[in-house]
Order: sequence, then structure tokens, then C-alpha cells
Amino acid sequence: MRSLKYLLRRSTIDESTTYVYRWLFSRAQHLCHLSQTRQVKSKSLFGIFRSLISQYHRHVPIEYLCGSAMFCNRLFIVNPHVLIPRRDSETLIHHVQQLYQQNIDKQFMLEIGTGSGCLSVTLSRRFPHWEIHACDLSSSALRIARNNAHLHRCHNIQFHRGNLFHSHFLEHSSYDLIISNPPYISDDQLSQCNLGIFHEPSMALFANPPLKFYSEIILRAVNGWLKDQGYLVFECSQFNVTQIKELLQPHFEQIEIRLDSSQLPRVISGKKQNSLL
Repeated sequence: MRSLKYLLRRSTIDESTTYVYRWLFSRAQHLCHLSQTRQVKSKSLFGIFRSLISQYHRHVPIEYLCGSAMFCNRLFIVNPHVLIPRRDSETLIHHVQQLYQQNIDKQFMLEIGTGSGCLSVTLSRRFPHWEIHACDLSSSALRIARNNAHLHRCHNIQFHRGNLFHSHFLEHSSYDLIISNPPYISDDQLSQCNLGIFHEPSMALFANPPLKFYSEIILRAVNGWLKDQGYLVFECSQFNVTQIKELLQPHFEQIEIRLDSSQLPRVISGKKQNSLL
């Protein structure tokens, strides 16, 4: 710890940065130990630490530097192939729990764009009798999601790789619940993004036009993916919630909007109307 104490004494940094440096030093110790255990040639402990600090000051999110992130009081493995789980997304978990708090039947659930798997894994732990299908276009993301499912001992999740816009993707499948946090950041919102977001996978963040994923998922849900009286639950933002609601209204009832901890629209859901209506 002498090197860390020396750096902290010589640096003009605030308390929060000091806290981050201590986290990064612990991460450096772990990485150094791994390289020694595997007999892989690596930098010195202080060299690894300095590299982590350099990346931190280039706005690389600390979750990537530490290799993990918290979500719903659970630790999830993350790397730059997946979005960092955010507290705002916990709003979706709470809403699904409310929708099914009186329903003890087995449900068949689909998640579009699972990323780290944090949503499916969390719901798997809270509804272990469900059958959950989680899909993503990225094989690297699915590898992380499978690792997180194994970490949290989830045995009711099946993972699928596929492209939402391919006509044969998950054809002849039908579910009681579909959830998704699809890409929706548009070009005109880039100036409002913090710099750290540009280290996250662009394919999971940006969409042009911004509603194309929502439109396709709703179309698939209406045409058979979602059973009658099943729920479609999206993560959304204050910038697109009104447009998503308009897309849902022709075929869905009981449309609800849920706010996050900042009192901003974060989740929108609807219940599919019976096909005969």
C-alpha cells in the first residue's frame, strides 16, 4: 500500500476520487495476482494501477475497469461488450413484479437485447418457476450473460443469438411477457450524453431512426410473439415515451408509464388486446 499512500499524498484530488483510486488499487492487486497465478508476464502492480488510473481519467467507466457492476443488490460481470447495468433499469424489475405479484402461474418470458443479462437474471431469481428466453445479436454479450446466469445459479434461462430484423428469428414462438431495453438514443441527443457512454457498445445504445427497435418489437408482438392478454414492457426515456405510447395504443390496453428515482418516465407497458376484438 506504500505506493498508493504516496500517490494519494502527492495528488490534489477530492474525496470521491480518492475512493475511486482505492477501488482501482484493489482491482490492480487482483489483476496482478491473476497474472502471477497463471504465470503470465504482466506489468508490475503499480504499472497496472497507473494504467487503470489513466483509463479512468479518459472517462472509461469504473465498472469496466473493475469488471463488475451492482444491479438490484446483485453483482454482475461486465465488460465493454455489454451495457453497464443502471439503477434506472431497476424500475422495469419493480414494475414486472407488480404486474405478476398476484399471479403464481408459470410464465414464458422473452427479453430482446439481454446484454449482461441483468434483467433476465434478476427476474429468474425472483420468479424461479418461469421459463425465460433471452436473446442478443452479440455473441460476446451472450457470453457475459451466460456467465452471470451461472454466477447467480439461474437454471431457467435459455439464451439465443439472433437478429430482431431477420424474418425467421424466433418464428413460431409465443410468450406471456416480453421485455426490452432497446437502443433508442438519437443523433440529436449525443450532445447530452456523458463521455463515459461512448465507451459502451454503440449497437446497444444508438438507433436511427430512434424508434425502429420499438416498432419492430411491437409488430412482432402483435403478429404472434405475444399471447393475448400478455404484457409488453419497455424501458424508455422522457424523449420517446409519448411516441411509444402512440405505437402501443392500437393493439394494447392498460398502458402504464412508470417513473424512475429522478421522477422521469423510465418504463412503459401495455397488455395485448384479444385478437378477436
